[in-house]
Amino acid sequence: MFRSLVVVIVSAAVMTAAFLAAPTGAAAEMSAAEAARVERFLEDLSAQSALVFIRNGREYDVERAVNHLRRKLRGAKDKITTAEEFVDQVASGSSASGKPYLIRKPGGDNEPAQPFFRELLQ
Repeated sequence: MFRSLVVVIVSAAVMTAAFLAAPTGAAAEMSAAEAARVERFLEDLSAQSALVFIRNGREYDVERAVNHLRRKLRGAKDKITTAEEFVDQVASGSSASGKPYLIRKPGGDNEPAQPFFRELLQ
């Protein structure tokens, strides 16, 4: 009887572990066409050499900004499916502080990055 009880307990534990380890849903996957749109966006952003990128109060040149956005893209690949989602959910704000990123065009004032990024994406 003791042996039967142990088998039942172990079986239940194995089934629970298998259930908890099972994926809860399919990860998002960006199509090749959307990935190409994101790449074009990043290339177009790279060409904006006079643009200043402001993240959490610190200024960066465009090269550093694009490198940062590429790192964020790698980390978010399973969470986004479109270039618009990349711009809105990843590229336009800090996931650490929650603050929006800013940009400054030559001779201009600081402005939110998202509208500029959306325009650049189009």
